[in-house]
Amino acid sequence: MWLQKGFNLIELMIVLAIIAILAAIAYPSYTKYVAKANRGDVQSEMMRIAQRLQAYRVVNHSYQNATLAVVDATVSYPPAKGLYTLTLTDAAATPKALTEVSANTQTWVLIATPTSTQTGDGVICLNHQGKKFWEKGATDCDFSKDKWN
Repeated sequence: MWLQKGFNLIELMIVLAIIAILAAIAYPSYTKYVAKANRGDVQSEMMRIAQRLQAYRVVNHSYQNATLAVVDATVSYPPAKGLYTLTLTDAAATPKALTEVSANTQTWVLIATPTSTQTGDGVICLNHQGKKFWEKGATDCDFSKDKWN
């Protein structure tokens, strides 16, 4: 009588095929989850920056000379990974830095532009009125939609 010890090649190939199919199904879900988690992190950071900007306005009566550095924020978020580039401008049709003399210093718009692995995910925007915007693949802010979902 012949005793089998171990696996034959066909059994091994079947197991590898099953693992490959599971990986092909799971990986896209995982990358979507990671992108969504990164987006949530930057949205949280943007809300923190908004609170600091409001405190800045209480003290200075406007947003004149407000920068990300002044409100203890970095241009790249998260600082170690740099998945988003943050910009702070006024809410004019032609945005200007709040440090410029001609800027509308009673308004601000904070924009997180995706970079690195987040590229193509869409810009995330927040303004002085608390309006939010995010849409998959968007390159400009559209506050009329007022959504982050």
